[in-house]
Amino acid sequence: MAIGLVIAVDAILLGFRTGECIDYTAESGAVSTCTSGPALGSEGTWLLVAVSIVVISYFARRFVRAARDR
Repeated sequence: MAIGLVIAVDAILLGFRTGECIDYTAESGAVSTCTSGPALGSEGTWLLVAVSIVVISYFARRFVRAARDR
């Protein structure tokens, strides 16, 4: 159940994106642009992935040990 919770939280946090658009008037001659990226930022996303791997590994190991001891 804990592994499923970690995966669900990751899906929620990684699903959000942020961005901005810069609109110029036609008279300026510049091109309007939009950018987007993960809401946590690049570093935050990698940190979330690393922590999630450690937590899932820990709970998976506990599950395997509990199943083996039965």
